[in-house]
Amino acid sequence: MRPVARLAAAGSLACGLTAVFGLSPAPAQQVDPSSGAIQDQPLPPPPDTNESRVLGNGAIGNGSVASPAAPPPPEAPATAAPAAGAPAEWVQGKQAQLTVLDKIYGSTTKLAATVGTPFTVRFLTIDVLACWTRPPSLPPDAAAFLQVNDTHAPPGAPPEFRGWVFEAEPALSGMNDPATDISVNGCS
Repeated sequence: MRPVARLAAAGSLACGLTAVFGLSPAPAQQVDPSSGAIQDQPLPPPPDTNESRVLGNGAIGNGSVASPAAPPPPEAPATAAPAAGAPAEWVQGKQAQLTVLDKIYGSTTKLAATVGTPFTVRFLTIDVLACWTRPPSLPPDAAAFLQVNDTHAPPGAPPEFRGWVFEAEPALSGMNDPATDISVNGCS
């Protein structure tokens, strides 16, 4: 918005506020009409500047850019073979090590949960549906697929949380419960 238009909009707002609240209008500000003309002029490049290096190939000295050349043809995708001795897949576990944070009392509970066996912590029923860990040849990480249900919810209500929780990225898919948080410490 140009300075003159801004002042006009501010003046109409001030008149409206004056009528509603009974305020006296503020004195009008003078605008220099030449200030807009300076902002509309393009700036020259700094001295000793190679414009084609700054603007890229095809740059024209007046600030416009010529149309780009045709893109190169796509190359065939490189097929990357997995490193020798490093399995590319995660290893399935039968038990997840979890930490349950009680945000109300500020306490944590570490426990081992068997895959497929639900358990209850306060008012939440937690079911570990899958647990995976990386092999020792890769950076350490574990992931558990959890389903968390509120025991006070009506029958047929959707779960409080259903998704993957990663050991290396616990906040990636947080549970978003105001009283409880669950993190994965590993799988075995």
